[in-house]
Amino acid sequence: MLEPLLLDLTRAAEGNRRRIVFVECAAAMGGVQFSTLYLAQHLDREVWQPIVVCPEAGDLIDSCRREGIAAHILKLPRQRSTSLRIGKDLRLPNPFAWIWDAFALLIAARRLRSFLKRVKPDVVVTKGLFSHFYGGLATRRLSVPCVWHVQDFISERFLGLYRRAFSVAARLLPDHIVADGAAISRQLGSDRERISVILNGVDTNVFRPQHDGTELRAELGLPEDATIIGHVGRMTPWKGQDYLLEAFARIANEIPNAYLVFVGDPVFDTDSYQKRLLDLTTKLKLQERVRFAGYRHDMPEVMAAMDVFAFTSVEKDTSPLTLLSAMATGLPIVAFDIEGVRELVDENEQLLLVPSRNIEALEESLRKLVTDSEIRQRLSLSARAQAEAKFSLGQHVSCMEQVFLNLERQASADVTKLATAASQTLTNG
Repeated sequence: MLEPLLLDLTRAAEGNRRRIVFVECAAAMGGVQFSTLYLAQHLDREVWQPIVVCPEAGDLIDSCRREGIAAHILKLPRQRSTSLRIGKDLRLPNPFAWIWDAFALLIAARRLRSFLKRVKPDVVVTKGLFSHFYGGLATRRLSVPCVWHVQDFISERFLGLYRRAFSVAARLLPDHIVADGAAISRQLGSDRERISVILNGVDTNVFRPQHDGTELRAELGLPEDATIIGHVGRMTPWKGQDYLLEAFARIANEIPNAYLVFVGDPVFDTDSYQKRLLDLTTKLKLQERVRFAGYRHDMPEVMAAMDVFAFTSVEKDTSPLTLLSAMATGLPIVAFDIEGVRELVDENEQLLLVPSRNIEALEESLRKLVTDSEIRQRLSLSARAQAEAKFSLGQHVSCMEQVFLNLERQASADVTKLATAASQTLTNG
């Protein structure tokens, strides 16, 4: 498995490019994985040689290889859930899983360290909670600069034990932390010099208003004159698809040409929540008006097929790529008012904000967007302008590259200082 990768790295060394290894938590495509792919695709190839490492085969590995990005599968022991679910809402600690995961962490760190010794990277970027821990341990032993790219909140369960443990590790393991939202930065503590807030970005040349979504509409069996309300995201309760379904049911009868399309799969979860949504669709008698399109590779066409975009995450989403993609496409948007959304927009200028979990407010905003073409046009133009001005992929990549270069320079300076100190010691001795 390693030989083709090492050949790629040999060619990179001949061009004196810096090797940057992205240690991913999964190969199934979620927002974190798309951000990795976008960044690896658009790094300056005259400067950087990106290498993506995943614990299993999957769409991210396949996508990287299609783009000519070196990708490697590093088999790791499986983690266990650190809590036991009792009933619908109660969770209790699972100490046996903690012990197992501690051993898994050490094994993963050793395997990654062995891989990094052969690859000799200039910078390592970890993605995902488990990757942060074992990646940080592996790079400490090798004195390789390590960046934690933190893109999710840490659970406050069990009196904040997880968050406190993560904060301690964040002070000890990485050389720098990139948070994709201010809320994550605050959660990590007060060490501001080692934390950069860099919001995600999308390619505004790929996600743009001029795309044609008619083929996708036909594929999903949607009428030509349908007004499509769309949602893109993995099928999990905190994405709030059930709230959107309930709100849509309230306007479906009065707006007969309105349809609702869900795009996404459970990905990292079981499919129990998706089954609940399907059952709710049947209960509300909306089978003819709702489409579950599953995971799609053609996201620009997916966005182009929509007339209105609904973003209904009820918690923890920070600079979400689906929302930024909808803005770049110039879609009129309604979104639950969570901090990760508020950070991106001027209130009610680029989208309609409604209180989180409020079905009545969501219903009213959907009705307004579907029936009022002037509001749709105003929000469409404003969202597109905001995406171009603040959330282009070029801006995001430039900020990330600056972090990597600063770390590499700092590492080189530290090596020089150590060499000078050793030389002086020998001279004086």
